[in-house]
Amino acid sequence: MTERKAVHADLKVLAKTFGLLTSEVEETLRSLTVCAYEPEAVLMKEGETGTNVYVALKGKLSVRQARWLVMSKEVAQLGPGDLFGEIGFLVTARRSASIVAEGPCEVARIVVEDFKALLAKHSELQARIEEMARRRLYSLSAASHT
Repeated sequence: MTERKAVHADLKVLAKTFGLLTSEVEETLRSLTVCAYEPEAVLMKEGETGTNVYVALKGKLSVRQARWLVMSKEVAQLGPGDLFGEIGFLVTARRSASIVAEGPCEVARIVVEDFKALLAKHSELQARIEEMARRRLYSLSAASHT
């Protein structure tokens, strides 16, 4: 994994994802970092404690859940503009799935303090993200029973 500072194009993707102005994203997410991953890199592991939230910028990501000791099943895919890691942030639980890079990809890493500040400024955004997290938890629960 390599890291770099976010550039304007990255901020535009985040602004679109959150439904905010680019300037609002830039002001609030001061610790924003862009992380580049190689194919098959594991960005998050199911069961880990997590606080950071991520937005896919480039490439495709596989959402996987464990089935047996060494096997996992893909339950979803993510691409540019998709938010992930919000369940661990909102529920303060362990990661509900692993995220694996399908090819070269870049993601924006948002530290918990910045994300809290963003949600505190935009209650409608917080409500949307909480609803998305509830739907994902339901989908992941249903997928684990198939």
